[in-house]
Amino acid sequence: MQTHEQAKKKPPHEDHGPPTITVVVFSPREPNPKTFTWPKTKLVGEAAAEAAAAFGYPPGLTASFQTFAGDVLDRDKPLVAVGVRDGDSLEIVDVGGGV
Repeated sequence: MQTHEQAKKKPPHEDHGPPTITVVVFSPREPNPKTFTWPKTKLVGEAAAEAAAAFGYPPGLTASFQTFAGDVLDRDKPLVAVGVRDGDSLEIVDVGGGV
């Protein structure tokens, strides 16, 4: 039988941490990075479009993020699903051409 204290504690698989991710985004056009905080469930393409706009890119850019290991993230998946973690650094890329 569980004690009252044991019943109050969440099992480790239920502790998902905060609902947001804070990342540092770099742009080839700007020497200074910007920090963004998004919901973990935000799609990569939506977050990348917001970051691109903040860096002054024109609308219509097919923006995504690239890790510094060179992996381009799937625009159609949530940030958390592609492995983005709090504190990560990403770079804006144009998957429809060049940035």
